[in-house]
Amino acid sequence: MQSNSSNQPTPNSQYIDYKMPTDSSVNIFIGYSILIPMIVFVGFNIYKQYRTAVFCRQVAYLEKLWHLNIKKELEEK
Repeated sequence: MQSNSSNQPTPNSQYIDYKMPTDSSVNIFIGYSILIPMIVFVGFNIYKQYRTAVFCRQVAYLEKLWHLNIKKELEEK
């Protein structure tokens, strides 16, 4: 009996696991198309929290000035 299977590929055989160079570029594109919007979303939320904190500090400072101004006006009368 002659065995038809061999471990050596024949010149006409095709490799199923072979990846074309465009596959890696498509994977990179998909990765960046997911990663960039996530980074923008997180950055926007961090900036929004920062601006909220700055606004709260400004309001607190102005309220403090306002209360000091009221006390001065009451003392002058």
